[in-house]
Amino acid sequence: MHSTVMSWPRRIAAVVLSGRRGSRTSPRILLALFLAAGLIAVPAEAQTKPKAVSADGQTKGKGLKGKSKKKVKPQPAPAPAPVDTFSPPDDPTTSPSVPEEPLTPAAPATPPAYEPAPEPAPSPVAAPAPAPAATTPAPVTPPPGGLAAPGDSGTMAPTSPFAGPEGNRPLPPPSSMAGVGLDDPLGQSSIESAVNQLLSEAVVTTAGKRQQRLQDVPLTVAWIPAEELAGTGAFSLCEAIQYFPGLECRRGAMRKVSVSARGLGSNFLSNRLLLLKDGRPLTDPWTGQFYADETTPMSNLKQVEVIRGPGSSLYGSNAFSGVINLIERQPSDLIPEGRDYGMEGRILAGQNDTYRVQTTAAGRAGPVEMLASYYGFFSDGPQLLNEERKDVIDTNEDAQVHQVSGKLKVKNFSLDADYTDSNLGRPGGKTLSFKGNCGRCHYTPDDNEYVQNLNASAQFDSQVTDNLRVYAQGYTVFKRRKIDLKNMITEELQPSLGKRRRFGGEVRALLTLDKLNITFGGDAKDDFINNQNILQGLTRDDTVQTIFGGFVDAEFRPLARVVLSAGARYDRYQIPEKVWTARTDQISPRASIVFHAMDDLTLRTNYGRAFRAPTLAELAINQQMYAATLIGSPDLRAETLDTYELAVDFWPFQRRVRMTATGFYNRATNFINQEFLFGSTSQFRNIGDARVVGAELEMAAQIPALNSSFDVAYQFLDAQALPYDGSPATQLDYAPHHRVYARARSAVGKIGFVEVYGLYVGERFDPGFIVESTGETQRVKLPGYVTATARVGVNINENVAMSLLGTNLFDSKYEESFGFPAPPRGVFTEVKLTY
Repeated sequence: MHSTVMSWPRRIAAVVLSGRRGSRTSPRILLALFLAAGLIAVPAEAQTKPKAVSADGQTKGKGLKGKSKKKVKPQPAPAPAPVDTFSPPDDPTTSPSVPEEPLTPAAPATPPAYEPAPEPAPSPVAAPAPAPAATTPAPVTPPPGGLAAPGDSGTMAPTSPFAGPEGNRPLPPPSSMAGVGLDDPLGQSSIESAVNQLLSEAVVTTAGKRQQRLQDVPLTVAWIPAEELAGTGAFSLCEAIQYFPGLECRRGAMRKVSVSARGLGSNFLSNRLLLLKDGRPLTDPWTGQFYADETTPMSNLKQVEVIRGPGSSLYGSNAFSGVINLIERQPSDLIPEGRDYGMEGRILAGQNDTYRVQTTAAGRAGPVEMLASYYGFFSDGPQLLNEERKDVIDTNEDAQVHQVSGKLKVKNFSLDADYTDSNLGRPGGKTLSFKGNCGRCHYTPDDNEYVQNLNASAQFDSQVTDNLRVYAQGYTVFKRRKIDLKNMITEELQPSLGKRRRFGGEVRALLTLDKLNITFGGDAKDDFINNQNILQGLTRDDTVQTIFGGFVDAEFRPLARVVLSAGARYDRYQIPEKVWTARTDQISPRASIVFHAMDDLTLRTNYGRAFRAPTLAELAINQQMYAATLIGSPDLRAETLDTYELAVDFWPFQRRVRMTATGFYNRATNFINQEFLFGSTSQFRNIGDARVVGAELEMAAQIPALNSSFDVAYQFLDAQALPYDGSPATQLDYAPHHRVYARARSAVGKIGFVEVYGLYVGERFDPGFIVESTGETQRVKLPGYVTATARVGVNINENVAMSLLGTNLFDSKYEESFGFPAPPRGVFTEVKLTY
């Protein structure tokens, strides 16, 4: 790329890092400079960049001129044959060939010496490849895949249990960010054909850690591409989750977040969802939480995979009500066809002195592929908690985050690592007293949090025989967290230090036998916690745990239109008995049936059991924070969840639209939450059971004639807490009866695009309680709200794109947690540079 363009990320980073609290560059001036840089890059690029040559040797035209000239178009991708859609292919675990990005033209490539099946994205444990390229329909770009056979230029994360786009969410329309100014060589009919094929024959590996056609997956799965996440205007994972159908995330004081799925929420010291990054758990060994704040940057992402429903039969504890997997880009994702290197940079700036810088570079040398990335986020944040009566100005919403990461891949072996350093203000709030929740019981403006995370892993993947594929990985997590808390008596900041360490590993294999496919394996995690806030009588040597798990999952096709699957997992916990006196092993089974009644109608039913073991914090914490004290209980029992689900998938209009209706019933036992004891002291206890009855309606459509895509999702929940003492059932915390999500995206000509996201969340109860002067407590009910986000962008040329982003467009006044208001309307602009 032109050196003028490439120098901008470094210059902006230099400006940001040099005295941010001193004199600041006006965001308006910076935005003008970004625009100027993009405009300058246009003639420079035109002078230095050679004309693109298509696969058939013809020079590509500009697309906007000379439309009367005769153009040579590549042969369109063949449409699916008009045969029984649900006849099993030669390999029952694979689907027909589905391009990973069927809406973006791809030049034919010379197949490698050993080429896997042309599928969207084979998983690390995938079915054996069919016959080589000679039997495939047409030459295609080598499919993405982790560490596949030699010669595979895979792009999917090798450790990810998910692979490939799945069709319950439509892809963005073609030419939104690619192919700028060029005629679409596929043609309109080919786009429609590709969309239809994507919606009906997409392959995922979610339910069984093996490839399955979407039609055969009994669970509810969602796929969110990285560009769609950018359109939501999210600066943190929590903000992005707000726009995931069926999921909720609420932010509270002191950077705390709580995530829930289908009404089964989490408190601020535990989690009922499992977060994975390329298939590795990111949950905190002490609290079981994953930190969906700025300390988990959404950088270098390819896509996000989401399971709504129990996942313990494969993933163990914390996969209670769902699984979220962050899938990162691999080096070959950034390396264009015909080159050995590629680069990308993004620069965002906006109000509250907010800046975000992302740069990524990748290269290839023989069998070695490498990637290096930097992410920086800097913001003073909005003043959400000003208190004029007390002359308190909220200056504690600031955040500074740096992350460096790298990947190395050599044939079947790969390494990756990332290091994150964060300096975050911990916003307090108004003088509120919560029963069993100290998250809002202070108003000090000076608390600060320093977090360092180091994650590293190594993976190996190999096709041993035609019927057996094996995969292994090892990983480690180190976390250091120091919090400066203001002493309410001395008014001095006092440090509180905590450290966590995890070593983990997994080995699994896929055995393919005619109509039967079996995934089996085991994993282990060893955790060590260094935390000074533990119960009396415990030492640092007691806050340790080792978890062993083994799993098996099988799929059988007795008939062409029937898919039967079942699986189970066994988990064994090794924790000192004085830390967990009620320690038990867990077995998590599941079973499902998928029946393809007609070519455009599928019925799915599923049963699954999940569990969540109490975290070390729930068992052993003894912490006084400001005016509240929280203590653990060693006699806690593990939570369990039984889920029954029935779904109908309907594909009308020649399979150009997908409509899904899902009903589910959840029965949870031994729910763990904080129980009020006296004064401001609370303790973790098993407080009762829970029952959730719900329904979800979703529709997704792609309209190639309008270059647009739409989807909408509605969720109804009746979530009830069932106390042990026989008192009346009450609505679960943060489980609104109604929730609506909608998205629309459209390309404007060949150079522009528009995205709009809308969200309605109904009334819900907050976990906090107000303690009256009389000592009585009162639940807090938060009103419903509507919010929307939009992004408008233009592709200046093939390498430069600019977009304008607006968040909370209606400037809605609402609270995600009681007393903690949502940010007001925000306006930001971003420049994206690729080479």
